[in-house]
Amino acid sequence: MAKIKSMMQEGRNGSPRAKRRGAQDVSPMMAYALLLAIVIFGAVLAGMVYKGMSYYGNDFAYESFTPSILHGTFTENAGIFSIRPMLLYPLAFFVYVFGYTNLAAGAYSYVCYLGLIVLTYLIGKEVHSRRAGLLGALLFAIYPIALKYSSDAISMEPLAFWLVLSMLFFIYARKSNKARYYLASGALTFVAALINPLAFIYALFFVFYIVATAIIDVYTRKSPRINYTPFLYLLGLFTAVIVMGFINLSLAANGQPFYEFSLTGSYYSAAGKPDTIYYTNSDIWFYFNEFFPYRAYLIPYDLLTLNFGAASAYAGNVYGQLFNFDYINLNDVGFFSYFIVAFGLYLLFTRERKSYFVLLWAAFIMGYLEFGTMSFNITHYFPIYRLMKFSIIVAVPLMLLIGIGLAKLYEGSFRNRRVLWLGIIALLFIFLFGTTIEMDYYYYIVNHNTVLFDRIIGEYLGKIPDLSQANIYGSALTPYYAQYFMGYVRTQSFQQYSNGDIYGGISVPECSDIPNNTYLIIPTLQNISIINSFNIWSINEKWAYNPSLCGLTLYVNVYDNASVRGLEPIWGAYTGNIYYKR
Repeated sequence: MAKIKSMMQEGRNGSPRAKRRGAQDVSPMMAYALLLAIVIFGAVLAGMVYKGMSYYGNDFAYESFTPSILHGTFTENAGIFSIRPMLLYPLAFFVYVFGYTNLAAGAYSYVCYLGLIVLTYLIGKEVHSRRAGLLGALLFAIYPIALKYSSDAISMEPLAFWLVLSMLFFIYARKSNKARYYLASGALTFVAALINPLAFIYALFFVFYIVATAIIDVYTRKSPRINYTPFLYLLGLFTAVIVMGFINLSLAANGQPFYEFSLTGSYYSAAGKPDTIYYTNSDIWFYFNEFFPYRAYLIPYDLLTLNFGAASAYAGNVYGQLFNFDYINLNDVGFFSYFIVAFGLYLLFTRERKSYFVLLWAAFIMGYLEFGTMSFNITHYFPIYRLMKFSIIVAVPLMLLIGIGLAKLYEGSFRNRRVLWLGIIALLFIFLFGTTIEMDYYYYIVNHNTVLFDRIIGEYLGKIPDLSQANIYGSALTPYYAQYFMGYVRTQSFQQYSNGDIYGGISVPECSDIPNNTYLIIPTLQNISIINSFNIWSINEKWAYNPSLCGLTLYVNVYDNASVRGLEPIWGAYTGNIYYKR
């Protein structure tokens, strides 16, 4: 039981001898100077791969509420995306400031990404040392999944920010036993839930931790007396829920006080219902496979059979995939996960008690993502289904495990070995950054080249006079993205024509069904072939291959625009030229 208690509470750091020869922590002034440098580095790095509207999620679905928010007419409705006000209102605020631009769409995530760098440092400082916090913050700044979603209009980075902020207050609370910190932590957990229901996994962790520590304290002290202060976390959570319930009386379309819960439960528990998400992954080892993308590379069969010639050729191929842009091995984590496991085991085996809370935090959240309720029924995915992007909620503790491990190695070394450890730490950062920066750039360029077409299409459409009397059709996602860059200018209709049956798009099988005064966004023949390779989004209308069959004339040749010349949309290729039917 004593060992279990040490896992739940922060303890001593090594032996007296280790303390005598260990390095002193970074001074507060130096730490803040270095933190500022890391934040600036992160700002520049994320700025270089700034996305804005992206194809990574439901950017257009969230931004579609912006006009009603800015005009004061917004209400929560039966759409699952409408019940996320802590995402929708900040997105609308930045549009109010910067207009309907990529800058506005990505600003909220960008600010949260920088905030997470700071929060990583603060938590690292509280649970271990300023040095560990700085190392963790730098690791988070270059972590591929953090950079990938650092500047787009989806929930990932904001969700992680508010959850990690709730964790910071919880850590303050467990160190000081002050009620206000527990209350704040509970309230902030629900704030995060108003971005994405995945936040409730953190609520489960907090409740588990509070109950477990209470039971252990009763057992070790042989006394039935319980410290009830930590349970104020639940009061903070429930208070936030109740406050939102009163807001729902006017915000929800039907005036239902706890609208978020009823709609979320219906949507994410869609067993057998038509709205079951078709790409739900039920593989119980989904995250394990995603977090260790180089498993086959690290244990090549030829090396095990002592076929060194084949193993050497294999190693060369691995090198090519890692460092050659044409053969890049795309994933979201690079080699980070291998070092996470190595340093996690190191901290356990060396009994680094100051790391136990972070280990428990990371293990609980990661364990639930992998083996939680999604594992029980392939059609039941409450509170969330499996996608790699959701693992961003555990990114901070994972980076801190490496940071704490590196700090321990440095601080516990003899003075004449610290220069050596600094060199090793620098090489590790260079390796992790060098093997992922091309992936970061690839994800950026894929998004940039594709969304650029939508932006130009939206700008052209926005300049059309009397657009309120016109109809606009486009394939798959293009109309929604173009509509954003138009600033949601009022039109007669703005719809998607059918691409398979996934989204129930508007089908336009005959030319006679295309009304006059209609603008159609039609991909080129080359891009139609790319789209049809996805099957579920196939374009089968004959007029898409020969627009003149419907009396359509070319209105704008987007592919001849100087700003996109030579750039092909890589992902999905839904965008195209604009045609017009009189």
